[in-house]
Amino acid sequence: MTGLQELDWCLRMLLAALCGGIIGFERKSKAKTAGIRTHALIALGAALAMIVSKYGFFDLLRITHQNWSVDPSRIAAQVVSGIGFLGAGTILNRHDHVINGLTTAAGIWVTGAIGLAYGSGLYSIGVTGTICVLIAEMLGKYIDQFALRRGREFSCFLLLDGGTKRLYEVIDQLNHQDFRAPLKHTVYSYQNGTVSCRLFGELKPGVKTEEIFTELANMTSVKKSN
Repeated sequence: MTGLQELDWCLRMLLAALCGGIIGFERKSKAKTAGIRTHALIALGAALAMIVSKYGFFDLLRITHQNWSVDPSRIAAQVVSGIGFLGAGTILNRHDHVINGLTTAAGIWVTGAIGLAYGSGLYSIGVTGTICVLIAEMLGKYIDQFALRRGREFSCFLLLDGGTKRLYEVIDQLNHQDFRAPLKHTVYSYQNGTVSCRLFGELKPGVKTEEIFTELANMTSVKKSN
């Protein structure tokens, strides 16, 4: 082990933390919970784990003189699994059926993978991965806006009281302002006045899926919608 090699390892960790911080800065600029420090620490920790896994046991092998083999992928696999718990902590299911944090969770997972790439000495892979993440996160908003202007498909499961008469009233109410064409529906079951069905159709341009679920949640006859 030489001083030059140790310097290279330090460079790997610094680059991993830097790229993680850049990704975190983009997330923080959009007021997300996981920001610069979180992403930088994740990338740094992943790089450190990869370096230890790849180079940390050479002295032991020299001392024992045993014909052992080291599998560097073991710790890397555990890092990926561990980051999954962090990602799960950023996902929130709100009362209005809107799920927040999926993009941030995916970014955390990819940031860990970028850290592993730097820890392995794959500098070009780490840089390319960072650039791809930034492009996806910055352009994704505009792609969503473009899709929203063109309208999008809508589908939801619905459980409501009042029988089929109330079901048709709900459909008429939604059709009035939110959908390009009349909603279609498939009834799964009907028991004691409770209808279980699925609604599907095409939203008008500018109408968000969240708005439909909020509207359904405000209807007293609707027991469940997702």
